[in-house]
Amino acid sequence: IVYNADLLLRGLTALFGRFRVLAPLLRLAVAYPLRSRFRTGVTMALFTLVVFTLVVGTTTTTAFNSAFNDEATFSGGFDIRAAAAPVNPITDIDAALEETPGAPAADIELATSQATLVAEARQIGTNRPAASHPVLGFDERFLANTTYQFAALADGYETSEQVWEAVANEPGLAVVDSLVVPRRESFGFGVVPDFQLEGFFLEDEVFDPIDVEVVDPETGVRIPLTVIGVLRETAPEFMVGVSTSQENLAPLGEKALPDTYYFSVATDTDARATASELESAFLANGMEAEALAETLEDSISASQTFTWILQGFMGLGLVVGVAGLGVITARAVVERRQQIGVLRSIGFRRRMVQQVFLLESSFIAVTSI
Repeated sequence: IVYNADLLLRGLTALFGRFRVLAPLLRLAVAYPLRSRFRTGVTMALFTLVVFTLVVGTTTTTAFNSAFNDEATFSGGFDIRAAAAPVNPITDIDAALEETPGAPAADIELATSQATLVAEARQIGTNRPAASHPVLGFDERFLANTTYQFAALADGYETSEQVWEAVANEPGLAVVDSLVVPRRESFGFGVVPDFQLEGFFLEDEVFDPIDVEVVDPETGVRIPLTVIGVLRETAPEFMVGVSTSQENLAPLGEKALPDTYYFSVATDTDARATASELESAFLANGMEAEALAETLEDSISASQTFTWILQGFMGLGLVVGVAGLGVITARAVVERRQQIGVLRSIGFRRRMVQQVFLLESSFIAVTSI
């Protein structure tokens, strides 16, 4: 840029040359930086590096936070998630809401349940041994109303809604989280579980249905399942596991009883207040409820704080860069005291000299940005 600035000067002169006051100011403003081309080039390079780091760093961190800081994506269409103590689960959440004193039944439009257990899973037809992995069993209302999206669909399915509907209505179907699927390029994010699938990559977006087997390590009960969907990476951590319908887990007996519940509240209802009411009403069941919006805030708070710290350091670097530009400009004024005197003697006013220095700094800063 510096060694071709003559072309830039010609363009500026052609553009603003018709203004008699601007033409000499532009020539003087560009002439001095071009006299010390190396120093001007280094100044531009350093200032460009500061701005580049600030823009890229801020954009990258904000993009990652924005990808996960989406309540609609995180919540899956629900407002509250609650968990009961395994020793005293609630088998029929609808009846419990109606019969339990103090339960906010009027504020809840939809209540669904989930069974959670840890089993051993393996892909049939591979040499991989069985590995421990969560298994989630959802009721029909969850499967019919959830909005969680998929990163990859089995051949024969075109939308996420079709996959959830198939899991709800067809026995033996399941979906998995994205951590168990290999990628062509791994950036080292997250913990890779021991249970892994083979035969396709997450970037393929389409794959042949995969047969897996879930085994209860205590009873030895085996449940064959067919994976037809892979959840997106933006799905929350509590969706990690092999997800299927509760009917498919019926052979496990009491181990497959619901212990986690999702609620959708009525419009204009405070989800956080309703969560507190649920905890009070089901205290005997050891229920812990939290609004999913609050869960999301807690999950991204650490990364958000890191982003603010990073932006603060980069902003400080920008301030230092601007200060350095000011130091260079001040030095230029000191070096050119004699030239300033000559300019004043041939008719340049004080304001015109100031404008020359302002245009010099602007030339360097704007070009760098």
